[in-house]
Amino acid sequence: MGKTKGLQQRIVGKTRQAVGEIIGDQDLHDDGKAEAQRGRDEQDKPSKLNPLKKLKQLT
Repeated sequence: MGKTKGLQQRIVGKTRQAVGEIIGDQDLHDDGKAEAQRGRDEQDKPSKLNPLKKLKQLT
């Protein structure tokens, strides 16, 4: 579930970032950028289904 949620956050964040840039709203742009980063972080979390990713983070 984490990868799907992370991807969704990245898409929404990138969309908000682009809309903020188009309309000139720096706050919206920054919020979108932060949300996209949270989505990236969520996708990088180790999954219970893939324990090798956790091992990779430890090394």
